[in-house]
Amino acid sequence: MFKSNSYRLLMAAMLFALCFVLGSSEAFAQAQGSTGQITGSVRDNQGAAVAGASIRAVNTQTGLQQSTTASSDGLFRFVLLQPGSYDLTAEASGFAKTELKGVRVTVGQITDANITIGVGAVAEAVTVTAEAIQTTVSQPDAVINENAINNLPINGRRFQDFVTLTPTAQVDPQRGQISLSGQRGINTNVNIDGLDYNQPFFGGIRGGERSNNAFTIPQESIKEFQVVAAGYSAEFGRSSGGVVTAVTKSGTNEYHGSAFYLLRHREFSRKNDYFKGLETFLNGREVTPAPTQHQFGGSIGGPIKRDKAFFFGTYEQQRFRNPRQVVFDLLQGFTPTANTQEGFDFFRGLQQEFVQTNDAQALLGRFDYNFSESNRFNVRYNQSNNRALNANATGNALFPTTTSALSNNGTERDRTYTVTGQLTSFFAGNLVNELRAQYSREVRPREANVEAPVVQSSIGNFGTVRFLPTTQFDWRAQVFNNLTWILGNHTTKFGAEVNHVFADQTFAFNQFGYFQLNGTNVSTLLDILSYTPSVTTGTVNRFDSTAVTYDRQIGNGRLDLTVQEFALYAQDAWRIRPNFTLNYGLRWEGQFNPAPVTNNTSVYDQVRGFRFPSGHSVDPSFVPDVTDQFGPRLGLAWDPFKNGKTAVRAYSGIYYARTPMLLLAAPLNNFRNPPGDVSIRLPFAVPAGNANNTVYRQLRLIGIDLNNFTLDKLPILTPQQVQSVGAALGLSVDPFRNANVITWANDYKNPKSYQFGGGIEREIARGLTFGVDYSQVNTFYLQRNRELNVPVPIIRATDPAQRPFFGLRSGTARPLPNLGSIQMRESTGRSVYQAGVVRVNFRRQWGQFNAFYTLSRNLSNDDNERDAGGIAYENGFNLGPEFNYSRLDRRHQFVANTVFFLPLGFEAASTMRFLSGLPIDATMGADSNEDIGGPDRPYSAAGVPFKRNAFRNEPVYNVDLRLQKGIGFGEQRRMIFSVEFFNLFNWENVQLSGAQVTNYCAAPVPTNCGFGAPTNANFLQIKNAAGTYLFNNNPGQVFQMQLGARLQF
Repeated sequence: MFKSNSYRLLMAAMLFALCFVLGSSEAFAQAQGSTGQITGSVRDNQGAAVAGASIRAVNTQTGLQQSTTASSDGLFRFVLLQPGSYDLTAEASGFAKTELKGVRVTVGQITDANITIGVGAVAEAVTVTAEAIQTTVSQPDAVINENAINNLPINGRRFQDFVTLTPTAQVDPQRGQISLSGQRGINTNVNIDGLDYNQPFFGGIRGGERSNNAFTIPQESIKEFQVVAAGYSAEFGRSSGGVVTAVTKSGTNEYHGSAFYLLRHREFSRKNDYFKGLETFLNGREVTPAPTQHQFGGSIGGPIKRDKAFFFGTYEQQRFRNPRQVVFDLLQGFTPTANTQEGFDFFRGLQQEFVQTNDAQALLGRFDYNFSESNRFNVRYNQSNNRALNANATGNALFPTTTSALSNNGTERDRTYTVTGQLTSFFAGNLVNELRAQYSREVRPREANVEAPVVQSSIGNFGTVRFLPTTQFDWRAQVFNNLTWILGNHTTKFGAEVNHVFADQTFAFNQFGYFQLNGTNVSTLLDILSYTPSVTTGTVNRFDSTAVTYDRQIGNGRLDLTVQEFALYAQDAWRIRPNFTLNYGLRWEGQFNPAPVTNNTSVYDQVRGFRFPSGHSVDPSFVPDVTDQFGPRLGLAWDPFKNGKTAVRAYSGIYYARTPMLLLAAPLNNFRNPPGDVSIRLPFAVPAGNANNTVYRQLRLIGIDLNNFTLDKLPILTPQQVQSVGAALGLSVDPFRNANVITWANDYKNPKSYQFGGGIEREIARGLTFGVDYSQVNTFYLQRNRELNVPVPIIRATDPAQRPFFGLRSGTARPLPNLGSIQMRESTGRSVYQAGVVRVNFRRQWGQFNAFYTLSRNLSNDDNERDAGGIAYENGFNLGPEFNYSRLDRRHQFVANTVFFLPLGFEAASTMRFLSGLPIDATMGADSNEDIGGPDRPYSAAGVPFKRNAFRNEPVYNVDLRLQKGIGFGEQRRMIFSVEFFNLFNWENVQLSGAQVTNYCAAPVPTNCGFGAPTNANFLQIKNAAGTYLFNNNPGQVFQMQLGARLQF
């Protein structure tokens, strides 16, 4: 249900705009979502413009033709050209016919093709063998072309992995999505054939987190793609950074096909010293550092009717088996005592081998039909299916070892279905209309291995994953229309878009109960877990500590929601002079959100309008629409020497990202009755001095003694049992006592970035270009989770660090004492990204080389990638120390790729990635400020906390190589045998991770931790003092070899 008449008014405006666009006969479309352009000039031998010259472009693969006429300045432009090779012909009265052959059109790019025609009747021919620099485009870009996609080594056949070979691109470490220009991965927009290929609920690419581990669209179907890291045109939107634009293959006038098989066997891998050390730690148990993967498939395409109708189809399948180990690395070197023996033995008993699977299938079919030279149509259908046992993940990388027991794992499934269509119509020589539409849906059921309470600690986790079982379903209907009018030296473009998204889910945390143990001291944690009636010291009873909390779901997990997105834009490329182009435009975007149901008045009335100590107040019944999103764009391109070999560029603009629907889920269903996803937490707050202040003691009041249950058979409590604890404590009856709820800031805005940049690119030799550019992306209104229901912190006189202290574990009451955590999704995060890029591109018929070096700095005050809950700061009353290096601040990035076609049918291709370390946050290892919330950091002096992400992780180096040999037989058939090497030099690439290396001080941690050098000998170390690897760290991918065979026909 929408909140105001603004939605209806906008719907009417959008429908009017679409009708105008579809019905107009005086405009011409320039859509580059799945196409490219050719622009140029026609001049005589004296350099004078040849007005009225006729130019024809013919696609050499499909025979598709387009014609245009040069303007009074001799300028011409072809738009909406499918990527491929074109022959151009120019004719004019009194001039010789002139041909340009092999003009290459690339997705999203504008190819310059200037024509000189001579006087007379003898035809002249010019052959174009390499792309020229784009001299009419304002922003730099990077293209992964068909040669690269077909030949570069890639470990998994996910086309989006190639994006990391472009400048500023990286994979965000939390969700595994593509980050461009230092932006959150969920804020990147990925398009295929000019339409969204994003997961609307979770954010990121379609397939969500499953796309990190399995393909959702066959790589065989991707022809090429373009990456614009910043400064993209008004045609595109919903990204605070850049956009990725891919185009699929279509059939041609010749029948072509392929069949392939790839084998990456675990025996083809080579252990490095890290894994050899791990085997020693496991008392000689063999560790397999790499999986076995089989991938196979094929494609076929060709004409149904020559020059008229074409088809293309492809299918790919993956079978994946990954041997993994449950290893609780914090037990490394630990000697148990009587207090800790039970817990120690239990964890050791959970250490085991298991097999993770990851099987996938994907298919795609496409049909193209040319009604005439003026009208063409295509339709595409693709679907994917993924099933992965023991592969539960939330975007994080799956390493050979894990600290989650097999019980704390599950089965991941994902199915996607997409159908798209595109109709392009040319009118009156200077007018074209392009209509694109899609329907896409995804189903993602996720199953738990067991149904049991989950216990989570720094040592490891066992029991049901907190959010399993769950299922999520969504569908998107998108209509996008572009209209362009070429008038003289102006190419003006208008567009309108409607995006209707629906999602349905059954999702709830803590369905079987959740015990959380705070702290990182191994001895203390094991003592809390162990029942030791014969020992009088330490914690005798199980979970009898204020460091333990217990959460139990009381909702039904149900939610369905609809979000409407609309966009309008207009842009113009004004070629003021043949060597100077001004690009400008304006885009408007709107996101219309559903309204929460707030019929649970016992909770709603407490929260609505309450002034929290932080000064915030909120009405949980209101989630605002986001409609004030106007994004002007301005750029220029200048060819100072008028020879097509140099481009000076500059751009600026305002850009917006969408908010994933997952963030809306809890605020929409937390205040209704019954609630959707709401948990209550023990222990309930009791007055200071009341001994019943732990989970163990409060459950014992209702007749549940946790000492009577072994760790592998902890009780599954009903919501009613947990709710009855209040009455047992003598508190008033309230079924929602200590409920944890999430609401939405009433002034919430979508992320907004201000971008500007510029640079120069020069062709310094035939096929060789060199460029330097700078970009800055200033982003505001990034989403943050804020805890509202905490008291004003105090400074304890006995604390030398003078750390603000909330005291929630010590009996301090919350402002709303009958409720637990109250988190608010707000848009107060921000980031600043600055980057300088040096780029070298070389392209000839016998090979190509692309290299990019990025020097950047990325600052932010929050980096969460749509966290479902939890806070990421230390003290919400002072966020100053949070503004520091972003989690994505990778200072140096060098990436390169090469493809060379050698004599005798040999080919060699490689990729190189040399990346400096990401920031790492120093921690205390305990809830030192007792806010039951975010990270606690050391203090360097009284009142001076460490800044967030103040230290650096290890760098990552990787070189992959593919060698292949082709053997031809017959005119059209070729057999190709390949061998690929991943991490060719077997670099360890160990990444620091976990409390063992991020805790600044050794246990017991003093309150003045940070006043001097670290006292934790393992702080930021890969090995301990004895030279033994610390296995809480995450190893990189080991050397692997892959063998392949491919038939091309």
